[in-house]
Amino acid sequence: MSQFYGYTVDLVFKEPAGKTVRGIIERIVENEIVLKNPALVLPDGSYEKVNKKELEIQTQEILDLNVVELAKSNSKYIKKQMKLLKGKEKSKDVASNDSKDSKDSKDSKEGRDVVPTGKKTKKYTDISNASTNGSFSSDSELIAASSSGSSSGASAKKELDVKYVDIYNEKPTITKPKKVSQLEEFDFASNLQKFDKESVFKNISKHDKVDQSSRLVSFNKVEHMDKYGNDEMILTQKQNNDWDNNKAFDYSNIVKPLANDHVTKYNETSPSDAGENTSLSSSYLNSLQGRHASNTSFERKASMTPTFAQFFSSVYDDSPIPTCSTLQLSSVLSACKEKFGLTNQILNENAGTSISELIITNIIGSFRIGFKNHNEPPTVLLLVGNNRSGSIAINTGRHLFNRGLKTIVFLLYDKEHSEEDLLAEVDDELKRYSDIGGKIVNSVPQLEKILKTVESPLEFALDGLQGFDSDINDLLETELDQVIQLIEWCNESGLPMMSLDIPTGLSASSGTNENDNTLLIKSKYLVSVGLPLSSALNMYKFGYFEKGNITHYLADCGIPRRVFNSKASLRKFDRRWFADSGTIDLKVV
Repeated sequence: MSQFYGYTVDLVFKEPAGKTVRGIIERIVENEIVLKNPALVLPDGSYEKVNKKELEIQTQEILDLNVVELAKSNSKYIKKQMKLLKGKEKSKDVASNDSKDSKDSKDSKEGRDVVPTGKKTKKYTDISNASTNGSFSSDSELIAASSSGSSSGASAKKELDVKYVDIYNEKPTITKPKKVSQLEEFDFASNLQKFDKESVFKNISKHDKVDQSSRLVSFNKVEHMDKYGNDEMILTQKQNNDWDNNKAFDYSNIVKPLANDHVTKYNETSPSDAGENTSLSSSYLNSLQGRHASNTSFERKASMTPTFAQFFSSVYDDSPIPTCSTLQLSSVLSACKEKFGLTNQILNENAGTSISELIITNIIGSFRIGFKNHNEPPTVLLLVGNNRSGSIAINTGRHLFNRGLKTIVFLLYDKEHSEEDLLAEVDDELKRYSDIGGKIVNSVPQLEKILKTVESPLEFALDGLQGFDSDINDLLETELDQVIQLIEWCNESGLPMMSLDIPTGLSASSGTNENDNTLLIKSKYLVSVGLPLSSALNMYKFGYFEKGNITHYLADCGIPRRVFNSKASLRKFDRRWFADSGTIDLKVV
């Protein structure tokens, strides 16, 4: 039982019943267990100390043994067990002697005159009889009597040597601890001073007669390369493009271009621009096509059979969302201005805030413009027409510019050839945008030229060319040729496009393309500002887009709910459209 050395145990006595003593097994001698630091366990769970360091208890007096705690791995008891494994022959001799002592102990209990053990046996017999008759008044007396009777003969006992058999190794491997000699700390500073590197290298150079051109380093020298392969990741020197210069941008030449500026017509190239512009467009479009892949097929279905489509949103418990006509939306915006003083500038500012937050969170990714991102922020293109959507697009670009993105406004307006004047709200937004340092162009060659000076690639475009209050088919020949060239450039680039109210090229009232089917922005996202248009569903009915190929959002522009009670035709829109966000997702079913 030497494997129990060092165990903390509770020994339950047979008599008196239920009496328990706790201690650490110091050793086991014959039929006796020697406890170290014994204590009496009271019925209430408390302990009563015993004025003995060791207590010897006969095993026949023990009713039960409960292990409370195992021996510690580095304790002397573990070392004692390992010591027993070393003496193979010695353990046999000790075992035979212990057998003899056990026999003498048995004879003494039978009444034989054995001097070393007779006295102790008598006292233990008295203790046993007294405990049986109940003569002990307390548990302390029981333990004291037991310990006093066993202490006199403890020195005559010999410990049991128990041999452990290792079933895995026939002979246990015993490793002796190595003696570690402690060395003095090495003084690096003083030893370095003893070595004069300069004189050593001078001596080596003095006796070196090898020509420098014959050395190995001359053969391994890499020649300077002016051009690198496409698979070689070379970080070019940062260009000084003066992009972040926030001086006011002069857009007077944009609103009123110079006389020698010429817009290339659709499928036609002027002789003067045939060289530079064509190569510029093709090279830049090829680079964009390599970065952006078209996710959707935008070819119109051959069948014109109408299909049912309706807006739903999980925000409104997946209930159908009412849609409005262009006339109803115009009536709502007029009521906001006349009854509540919410001008177009205020509504556009609200819409720009909501849409810019949507672009950063859901499309670009907020981590792209975070302070921990060391890369250049992405570039965003804003397609601006002379209408409400164009004003919202510029406003959105200003918010994106303030958040760290690089923005470029493409203004579809030519004062010399345009039939209408530039709207006041568009002109005001252009002035505010140019004052903060935003860039403005009005032709594809100008756009490609400025994009070549930007380190970050063009990753996204916001379509505000048309909206609900205009139609690009109504443009004159010069502007129409320019918008066709711009739409082709955007579609071929594969940029993810987001349109406001309706994709450019479709009629805002009917959702159809009455002229050329190629004159259509291939939008990936569609944002309805204020209220969703019915024409946004018609583009599914007539096969211009397939369900699931375009993601719909509804953006808040600050329309009060009381506006919808002003007319009976608007009461179906009386609901709380927005809550914790300025935009909601719409799904088409």
